[in-house]
Amino acid sequence: MKFLFSVSLLLLAMATTAQNQYTKEWKRIDSLINKSGLVNTALKEVNAVYASAKKENNDVQVIKALVFRMSLNDALSDSGRYENIALLDKEIASAKEPARSILNSIAGSSYWQYLQMNRWQFYNRSTTKGYDNKDISTWSIDQLNERIASYFEKSIADPKLLQSTSLERFDPIIIKGNARNLRPKLYDLLAFRALDYFKNDQAYVSKPAYQFEINDAEAFAEAATFVKHKFVTSDTVSNHYKALKIYQRIIAFHLDDQKKDALIDADIDRLQFARNFGTHADKDELYKSALEKVIAGNKNDA
Repeated sequence: MKFLFSVSLLLLAMATTAQNQYTKEWKRIDSLINKSGLVNTALKEVNAVYASAKKENNDVQVIKALVFRMSLNDALSDSGRYENIALLDKEIASAKEPARSILNSIAGSSYWQYLQMNRWQFYNRSTTKGYDNKDISTWSIDQLNERIASYFEKSIADPKLLQSTSLERFDPIIIKGNARNLRPKLYDLLAFRALDYFKNDQAYVSKPAYQFEINDAEAFAEAATFVKHKFVTSDTVSNHYKALKIYQRIIAFHLDDQKKDALIDADIDRLQFARNFGTHADKDELYKSALEKVIAGNKNDA
């Protein structure tokens, strides 16, 4: 199975109206791919956009061209996935923030997509003697998940910068919906992309004997209490433990917002997560009570 880097992963990037948007070039590339089927020619055009954008320090077009380049590489060759790994890691190493955070998020999603499409190949496979860091087909499922988790953690490793970065800067190529008020900052968007992975309960095959469980009633506590609570575990690599920590940071970030839309959305999402994966005997009652408190405390904002 090919290592697919879907163009749909390009959800956001740096952009300003003053920067070259390469409108004519992208229109031609789209025609070459979707109308003429001339993938090799399209790749040459994409590489030209990438080179030009790189000289201009035009991060939005660099990222867009990079994702197209990876997708076309994959379509042209079974070995394209190896080049794609090198391309993405090289770009991350040289990128400046917030582009680096965005690229880490794209990398995490790309590797996760690969795992989801090839999960059956990884079952019953442990770390092999033939392990090659540049060949993901030799990795164990735990090694792959460690890499995915690392990318997503790095994507939100600079919360101060990301929390001060509004999404309006990214409007030219962001996938728009009607819920901008729920993801007002770049941090929100990247954090929820990370949560999509960390909430997953089927990531790792091997689990420690001291596996983290959401058995603490404080997972259902009111927002102001929840963000200060310390969840104790020896299993600090647990995806669910990391998900709770991300929820704490998102909710803490929005606690003092005048408009409570983002806070309410994150808080309800957190409660649903705790209910879905919690092991507390009274989780249904705790969830119901917590949800009623959220509604009662935000009647004017709901």
